[in-house]
Amino acid sequence: MRFFKNSKKQGDMGLGVAISYFTSIGNTVGIPLTDSQDYDLIIDDGKALYRVQIKTTSYKRLNYEVNLSVKGGNRTSVGKIKKFDINQCDYLFVVTESLDKYLIPSKALLAKHCLALGSKYQKYKV
Repeated sequence: MRFFKNSKKQGDMGLGVAISYFTSIGNTVGIPLTDSQDYDLIIDDGKALYRVQIKTTSYKRLNYEVNLSVKGGNRTSVGKIKKFDINQCDYLFVVTESLDKYLIPSKALLAKHCLALGSKYQKYKV
C-alpha cells in the first residue's frame, strides 16, 4: 500500500478504505457535507447511526502509533492543538500502512494525543 507525504491524500485513502470496509459488512455509509465536524463518516447498521473518526498511520516503533490530536488546520487555529474528544464520535477507525484496520469504540480510548496500537487494541482489529 502506498502512503502519501501529503496528509490530505493519505486522509482520502483512509476514507476510501473505511467506506470499503463498512459497505462490505452491510452498513450504509453517509459522508458529511462539510469537514467542520469531528467525525468523517456516519454509519447506519440498520439499528442506529454512528459517528466515525478516521485516522491513518505509517509511524511505527514497537507498534503503529496514531496521532489523535489535530494541530492547527486553518488561519484561525494556527498554533492550537485540538485534543481527541471521545464525546465527538462513537468510533475511531484506524488504517495502518500495512493495511491493518482497527475499529475502536471511542469510550475505550484513554489517549487524547497519541495512541499506540499494542496488545490492548488487538481485539479491535477488523
